[in-house]
Amino acid sequence: MRGAVLALAFACASFASGCHGQFPASATPTLFSSLAGIWSGFQKETISEGVAVGDTHIAKQEWHLTQTGRRISGYYVEAETFVSGDGRPYVCNRHPQFSTVTRFDISGTLEGDGTSAQIQETRAALPGAETESCAPRPRTLRQYHARVNGDLLVLANDSVREMLYRSFEGGLVEAMVATSPAPKPAAAVGAGPELVRGRGPSPADADVGGIWVWEHRTASPEGDEKIEREEWHVEQDGPDLHGYYDRSVHQISTDGHAYRCSMALDFRLVTRYQFTGQLRDSKIAIFEKSFEVLSPNACDNGKRRLDAYEGAASPDELRLIWERGAQVLRRPRPDVPTQRF
Repeated sequence: MRGAVLALAFACASFASGCHGQFPASATPTLFSSLAGIWSGFQKETISEGVAVGDTHIAKQEWHLTQTGRRISGYYVEAETFVSGDGRPYVCNRHPQFSTVTRFDISGTLEGDGTSAQIQETRAALPGAETESCAPRPRTLRQYHARVNGDLLVLANDSVREMLYRSFEGGLVEAMVATSPAPKPAAAVGAGPELVRGRGPSPADADVGGIWVWEHRTASPEGDEKIEREEWHVEQDGPDLHGYYDRSVHQISTDGHAYRCSMALDFRLVTRYQFTGQLRDSKIAIFEKSFEVLSPNACDNGKRRLDAYEGAASPDELRLIWERGAQVLRRPRPDVPTQRF
């Protein structure tokens, strides 16, 4: 995501927002016959109000849906991690972080021409290893209006709007529940930096260390040329990942008029994002934790925010999805120098 830093409570959160990448879905709505399967989405935000103001909230949902005629059934698992913003421990477990997992059973009915449906949560349960004091607070079961567009599923009601993406390799959240240790404080079962911690390196883990590059050329909303480039530097220690990437945006005037902000026909913005992540076999989860502007520029509107990604790794590609788009990182060719800012 590239926007202002998130500052919304999760009750009103949206798995929507972003800037680079393209929608993985087609532009033509598809029928709900394709709804069956696994859908996932996740979010990282800074809480802006209440007793937890300043804390970080990381959430991942994984929906498992089936369809029989016009009837929809299934469940979803929501894994949440809360990280203290000032380092002080939480009362519930005496640690500066805790995680919870909740399962919701759902049912629904297809509507109209097959591009929308009503979905209702019918039951909530706690399958994870939470302590009673750190368990999530009970909430009213929700009802959603759902619409599907290719590989994008949008769920909305008066207070929540969530965007989920079709996942062809599910089980990430369920694996966190199944492999959780016996109940104890600070059980690492959340969808955050502690995603698979404690499992140790596995020969099946993909090798993602090194440099990866993403490039994209498009037109800005004003019609000017926009060239985006990201260079990811990933360090891997078993299942644990960390590093940074430099994101460069070069915008060029196409009508011959100089930009007022730069008094030139082009301008460039460069930002460095620090991140952590986790790897399980070929599945990857990455969470941005901070950013730094490397090239201050009067053309910078300051709209940035931290994002979270999930995807799959192969020897030559990292396929990542985020809240409103997708991108493919590739190893740089040996004959092309990488950039340092």
